[in-house]
Amino acid sequence: MMTETSLHLIEASIDQLRQALDNGAITSVELVAAYVRRIAYFDRHGIALNAVPVLNPEMFEDAAASDERRRQGKTLGPLDGIPYTAKDSYKVKGLTVAAGSPAFEHLVANEDAFTIARLRAGGAVLIGLTNMPPMANGGMQRGVYGRAESPYNGDYLTAAFASGSSNGSGTATAASFCAFGLGEETWSSGRAPATNNALVAYTPSRGVISVRGNWPLVPTMDVVVPHTRSVPDMLELLDVIVADDPETRGDFWRAQPWVALPKSSGMRPRRYTDLTLAGSLKGKRLGVPRMYIGRDAEIDRPIETRASVLDLWEQAAADLRRLGAEVVEVDFPVVSNYERDRPGARTMVERGLVPGNFADREIWDLCIWGWDDFLRANADPALPDLASVDGPKIFPQPPGTLPDRYEGGFDLAEYVERAKLGVAPLTHIPTIADGIKGLEATRRIDFEDWLDAQGLDAVVLPAAADVGPADADVNEASADLAWRNGTWVANGNLVWRHFGIPTVTVPMGTMADIGMPVGLTFAGKAYDDERLLCMAGDFERSTQRRTQPPRTPELPDDVFSRQRTQAGNGKAPIVEIALTAEMRASGDHDEITVTIDLAVEASEAEHASLKVHVNGQAIDMHQAGTRLSGRALVPAVEHRRFHSVWRGSYGSIVTAVVRLQDGRSAGAYVVTGGIE
Repeated sequence: MMTETSLHLIEASIDQLRQALDNGAITSVELVAAYVRRIAYFDRHGIALNAVPVLNPEMFEDAAASDERRRQGKTLGPLDGIPYTAKDSYKVKGLTVAAGSPAFEHLVANEDAFTIARLRAGGAVLIGLTNMPPMANGGMQRGVYGRAESPYNGDYLTAAFASGSSNGSGTATAASFCAFGLGEETWSSGRAPATNNALVAYTPSRGVISVRGNWPLVPTMDVVVPHTRSVPDMLELLDVIVADDPETRGDFWRAQPWVALPKSSGMRPRRYTDLTLAGSLKGKRLGVPRMYIGRDAEIDRPIETRASVLDLWEQAAADLRRLGAEVVEVDFPVVSNYERDRPGARTMVERGLVPGNFADREIWDLCIWGWDDFLRANADPALPDLASVDGPKIFPQPPGTLPDRYEGGFDLAEYVERAKLGVAPLTHIPTIADGIKGLEATRRIDFEDWLDAQGLDAVVLPAAADVGPADADVNEASADLAWRNGTWVANGNLVWRHFGIPTVTVPMGTMADIGMPVGLTFAGKAYDDERLLCMAGDFERSTQRRTQPPRTPELPDDVFSRQRTQAGNGKAPIVEIALTAEMRASGDHDEITVTIDLAVEASEAEHASLKVHVNGQAIDMHQAGTRLSGRALVPAVEHRRFHSVWRGSYGSIVTAVVRLQDGRSAGAYVVTGGIE
């Protein structure tokens, strides 16, 4: 938020952050430090949300480089200096790319994923990687880093239990640990964290955003899903990451030879930020499937929608009509046929649209090929291919947890055993060509032709029926609720991603009874993405239903004056800061001694502004020339809290930021007393 005199970090938009950077109210170094302080205070310690388990060791250097570019008037674009997070399945050169799995905890990325490379080229600053279950094969199961928790209500899940694997991205973006996040989706892993965290999520049509450099789960379904706190922020981000990618390896839909896809450049406006949102809903005819609002008496597996969600839907429907849209209740054959959920519904196989064994070839041969190809392209000699992986470590169950309830579930270790027998090349996998052509045909028949027949511009629906309890992994009664239809996966289940149907989810409101948000999802024809963004943006613009998470309020140092000295123009010596921290046990507390050496003139150091925090709490420093020292006492229990059965406890995060009188700044962080 921005006022006439201050920048408030909480809920700050990308535009507000950029303005603050441009006018000198804050530097990128200070911005990174502020987000890391919040991570230290709320994420690693305190309420321990555990959303950002991997920090980028180069974030302060990257931020300082951005500040120097801005000082010289050479910024790389509108996101230069803006901090963000990415899911643990995104390759970031030099960082691990574990995808939440103990088997890949030490796998090192050889290059950036496409989206990471685009953001790096635009000057955005990666803070760290966000939490997820192993291989994204689920939602709230605990992986090598554990799982993220809700910043809204600790008694409820931050994403759907069975499909919400971008849980860390949802929590981190909602709690203002970053300006935006990069998630992913195979079933509902991007939408589910968004609905539970009052975020905007965009799941694109096939090929619009390159997924190269992301760990695959099911190649036919996987997409990049950006998370933002508003539609305008989403449009800012899309302007950077939607671009043609000349390399197709690692992006199934752009690599396969059987279905032609349009180029990204042909599917986007010249500038997303120029899209007109106001008035986009006027005259539109929207269908809401009865199954998602408690008015479908024929469905075999009813969706039990929480009363407070239905109340919010009624409010949203009234808002849509006020904005000029017609809202009509409809059946939903694309889901009914896919799931065979009522008499008369016929699946793709029953209608001969896909071969009978396509599902097996897709989940076995295709996934094995995709995983193996990812490892081969990554070229880490420690894990050169899928056959080299320790299979039982891919998705181990933590002790004491309940078994998952997936129909037809299996142990992912079997992928390794089959890979040892040989991996079929993509074009040699039986029935894949006919299968993916059938997916495209089914979308046209069951969804796009149906939209035309009904005279509908799009479908709109509550993003979820309910929210699962936080203890659904250990409590049978809670699991019963968390695994119900409409709650286990965000509404729509597998259909959106399997058929390449684009969606945009925006906040619909916060449930009156449990204080958890729920989203409103707009879905439309393939490559109707731009119109969906406009309609969703019109709704969000008019309603403003996002609520700030109550568990992660503003910290004392989250406010920056807009009257501060701006850094001068032209080249100037880069400020350097050396930070060390040592810990020793002291009874019920651990004593942390902090030392800072500034590589500046003594006169500059004397008048510099210095902020030092341990786990997000400020400490006093004593200065002697260009050296400063201080100490903090941290409860020893903070260094004995375990976020994962596979790793040690987090250490304390010490951050230091210095700002000279001329506006130049430098920052650093260290971790002591536990793992980073």
